[in-house]
Amino acid sequence: MRVNEVMTANPTCCIPSESARTAATIMRDLDTGIVPIIENGVNRKLVGVVTDRDLCIGLICGKEIGENVDRHPAKTPVEQFMTTNVICCKPEDSLEKAVDLMKENQVRRILVVDDKDVVKGIVSMADLYLRANVPPKETSGTMESISQPSEEGTRRRVESAESGR
Repeated sequence: MRVNEVMTANPTCCIPSESARTAATIMRDLDTGIVPIIENGVNRKLVGVVTDRDLCIGLICGKEIGENVDRHPAKTPVEQFMTTNVICCKPEDSLEKAVDLMKENQVRRILVVDDKDVVKGIVSMADLYLRANVPPKETSGTMESISQPSEEGTRRRVESAESGR
């Protein structure tokens, strides 16, 4: 089975200059925890991603310990919270590749892009479980693998956020 057979196609996206509130509203209204950030609404080229966790931590306590936080969600651009080192796969990739990427990078969702980095969809653990007939043992094993504590994942997100400043 291929990623394009189970992915959520054409996800709602933000551009970097849109507010954190816009991204949070998308998450609330569409019941998702991730929003792709695209270069512009015309070409939909992926430039980053923001998660509910990114917004919550970034807005409430800052990305770094001791950071003075005085941000208003409606006035702060989402680019201040987005991750630019995005884990991606292609629509024609196998589900096994998507699962391996999730395990290796300890993520529950992977952006799906074409050869020009245009956003085509998102594949999530829920997609694998609900649409792909992936055996429960496999999804359970994947979830266990991505839930292991890792300093590397946190370090990668912080480095990405710092490079975007």
